[in-house]
Amino acid sequence: MTVPRGFTLFLAGWAGLLAGCAPSPGESPNADRKAVEATVNRYVEATNKGDADALAQLYEDDAVLLPPDHQPIEGRTAIGEFWRQGTDEGREVTTRRLDVEGGIGYLVGKYTLPETDEEPPDSGKTVMCLKRQQDGSWKTHGCRLVQPKTFSA
Repeated sequence: MTVPRGFTLFLAGWAGLLAGCAPSPGESPNADRKAVEATVNRYVEATNKGDADALAQLYEDDAVLLPPDHQPIEGRTAIGEFWRQGTDEGREVTTRRLDVEGGIGYLVGKYTLPETDEEPPDSGKTVMCLKRQQDGSWKTHGCRLVQPKTFSA
């Protein structure tokens, strides 16, 4: 039995298309998830050390930071300047959800800060959007910190 040439080309095209949908080596969902988690851990470490330069390097050039009670801060340079005004030691981030799809990852979580001599304890929600870079690393593209509103009786 002879297979028509057009059908062979059709099958070859589908095989190529399906091969393109498979994750390439080094881009398995588990590896991507671990890489995103590692980036978030570096973010927390840099915050706790007060290292605004290391923190800024974890953002893309065109990233956006959305801190509570503040206008959006756009761009790595402006975000670095914002963090140079001060970071909080003792920050912890608890991941509620972490998903990675292709070159985009996002984390939904909760942050907590301990009481200090100057500040009461603080907690809130965070959403971080990350993008895989051409070199395979992950950087923050957008970040939103939400503090719950306090109401007095």
